[in-house]
Amino acid sequence: MQRKTKNSSLRWDIHPHIPTLAEQLSYLHHPRPFKNPQYAKNSNSRRAKNLKAVLTQERERERVERERRRLEREHLSEDAIAMQVDAKEDEEIPTYASIEAPPSVLPQRRYCDITGLEAPYTDPATGLRHHDKSIYEIVKGLSASAAKEYLAARGVSSIVK
Repeated sequence: MQRKTKNSSLRWDIHPHIPTLAEQLSYLHHPRPFKNPQYAKNSNSRRAKNLKAVLTQERERERVERERRRLEREHLSEDAIAMQVDAKEDEEIPTYASIEAPPSVLPQRRYCDITGLEAPYTDPATGLRHHDKSIYEIVKGLSASAAKEYLAARGVSSIVK
């Protein structure tokens, strides 16, 4: 690139353009692979669905699933149907609409009565759950009435020894 000097309008210097520090540090001309060039924001669609839309979609999904299972049963031969009589008929799948869900297969979590952290230990004298050794020192120093209050907060009504 060539540029004119201030002294003479006829004379041209052969000096390349030296980029400024701001131009050197700029990311303006670098490719942006994280941006989708075809992206166009649609102002008509909403990101979040309201509860009515979610429940309607869930009912439709359940209806389609029941219809699919019914068609499968129709296409099975008589022998296969006889073998499936022992299987659960119309197994219920938990959804947003169904309040009842099967019980969890995971063990119930136990939390410290003092801190609320996970409690792998239980004090045998009071029945209070504690997180670690430092909390156990606090539990040992509690009076019987304070231990009863902690147990009552957890919903346990046991007699403290």
